[in-house]
Amino acid sequence: MKSKVWILLGTALILFTGCRKFEELNTDPAKPEEANPQYLLSSAEKRASDLMYHPYYNGRIGMHFAQYWTGTDKTSESRNLLTDEALWAGLYTGPLMDLQEIGNYYDRHPSERNPHVLAMAEILKSWIFHVLTDVYIDVPYSQALKGNANPQPAFDKAQDIYNNLLASLQSQINILQETDGDPVKGDILGGGDKEYWVRFANALRLRIAMRMADVQPDVAREVVEEAAGKTLTDVSEDVFFPYNGNAVTSRFPYNDADRPLVEFAVTSTLIDYLKKVGDPRLPVYARPDANTGMFRGKAYGTADNKPALDSLSRPGVLPYSAAMKGYIITYAEVAFIKAEAAARGMNVGGNAASLYEDGIKASMAQWGIKPDDTSVANYTRRVPYTAGDWKNVIGTQKWIALYMQGLQSWMERLRLDFSQPDGTPLFIKPVSGSLDPQVADVPQRLTYPAATRSANAANATAAAQRIGGDTKATKNWWNIH
Repeated sequence: MKSKVWILLGTALILFTGCRKFEELNTDPAKPEEANPQYLLSSAEKRASDLMYHPYYNGRIGMHFAQYWTGTDKTSESRNLLTDEALWAGLYTGPLMDLQEIGNYYDRHPSERNPHVLAMAEILKSWIFHVLTDVYIDVPYSQALKGNANPQPAFDKAQDIYNNLLASLQSQINILQETDGDPVKGDILGGGDKEYWVRFANALRLRIAMRMADVQPDVAREVVEEAAGKTLTDVSEDVFFPYNGNAVTSRFPYNDADRPLVEFAVTSTLIDYLKKVGDPRLPVYARPDANTGMFRGKAYGTADNKPALDSLSRPGVLPYSAAMKGYIITYAEVAFIKAEAAARGMNVGGNAASLYEDGIKASMAQWGIKPDDTSVANYTRRVPYTAGDWKNVIGTQKWIALYMQGLQSWMERLRLDFSQPDGTPLFIKPVSGSLDPQVADVPQRLTYPAATRSANAANATAAAQRIGGDTKATKNWWNIH
């Protein structure tokens, strides 16, 4: 199914570029053009993944603030000075508008309405809005995506967005399970399989609910216990955008297919810990330095370009592959969520220790390490589950498993505030100091873009006052640390 979708997209691109002049001559300028829902769905899936794995938004923000990578050519981001504010605009004007237009199209053509396509679109919206509210806190939600009908939408409270996302996801699950729909076209992620989307939606419910577990424990428990048995059960069910490595159709947004990548080194934070516990993922996540053949990380937030990159470990071959998967949510993450839920006393159909080991094994399998390999069994014995220290134990392994999912790992770092299982601090402050006078360690959020503060000044100002200030030091509502 996915190959057919790529063929359709390729054909559409050829027709679009080859017939541009013909269309200009034969298009009524008074009649707006329409995009078919199948192309809007495909476009939204790819555009969203491209932004989540963008060289700047993932590489210099997510992967930095999760302390996986640090800069070599530029070091300001690891010291909390950012230069690109376009993640907000990219998500709102790109995939979210594609998804909104699906509903608009069906409003204009009610006889073509497909409830399953609409449900999938809303699930994708929930994923994207969850990223937006975690990264910025209060954001436009209920009044967003209205176009010229409301160019200055109000900002919703982040807590309200969370609860609305949980309600929306449950509604979409009900639609997929309880209604009939025509076959879904254009779904690159799941090939139109509604059960895939039910599992995906429940996985998102688990992620959202666990992130709010410290501040709305009763709501979190209800959602987690209900969704735990209806979601991903194996690595084969991981949700990801399937980049195929082809330069014409789809490459992972940041890859070394055409040139060596020299912008990042893996941090000593990650490499030293993986070496400390003998983690078999080390040679997948990073590559030996070119000079000595040893794994050597760069201290996070070091201002100068010393040592030279050839004396440092670059990210691994697979993370830099043009065919790297654009992971959205994985079974490994789900297993760790369930392990944490069990540690908190929730009923998720298993005990924390076994679910914790499931998460480790799933992560190994995800990165190509066979789960039945003796090295995996030996590894789980070296990093055992400890009930009295579950936050550090689960937090550290979840952090390792979320490698490449920089934005999500950053949020989990903030939420759990974990150390190494022996109590030793895992993360360090920028070695050369922060360039943001309000943030000495790790940013809690991104500030509202200047364009938004200008174009939607009254609402942006009201939101900034409500959350406690539009700075990178302002904590999200769910962060009690």
